Amino acid sequence: MRQRCTLQALMQYDHGAVTPTGLREEHLIPVQAWCVEHNCGMRTSFDMFRFRNNKEIAAFLLKWG
Repeated sequence: MRQRCTLQALMQYDHGAVTPTGLREEHLIPVQAWCVEHNCGMRTSFDMFRFRNNKEIAAFLLKWG
């Protein structure tokens, strides 16, 4: 059975933004670029990233967590 690993950005930042997390596209572009550069996960929607295994999640969290 294939393991599915997903992370969703859930930070609290109350500054009147439209999104509940306060994140905007410009905040996630560097994260997405890092994933592509390091072949570590892929962005699947605005604030969600999918990974192949827990090792990728650990690397991602060490950088962005």
